[in-house]
Amino acid sequence: MNSIFTPSLLRQLPLALLSGVVLTVLNFKSETVHMPFLLNVVFSFGLGWLQPQRGWVLATLQVLTIVLLYLLLLSTEWLVPTRPDIADFTTYLAIFPTLAGSFMGAFLRRAILKG
Repeated sequence: MNSIFTPSLLRQLPLALLSGVVLTVLNFKSETVHMPFLLNVVFSFGLGWLQPQRGWVLATLQVLTIVLLYLLLLSTEWLVPTRPDIADFTTYLAIFPTLAGSFMGAFLRRAILKG
């Protein structure tokens, strides 16, 4: 039985955490929804590309990081959102582009590798 947590996946977990932190801060500082969603798809596409079989683990970690860090920053007021409505919207909808981007990256990499 293959383990879900392979050494390459464990090495890439900090990358998913870092991208989640960057996206959360961007959600707080953004004036529009376009840039957070664009970077969310780009980062999650990269995570899916890195792990075509287990990209969902990295995407799930990225989503959890975005939502939990958002709630932590909002409750402690360490970082005040520039536009609270935009921060709420981009944070709670981050689940969908993250999972879709990860799937697209994994699908494209598997398609290219199989020829």
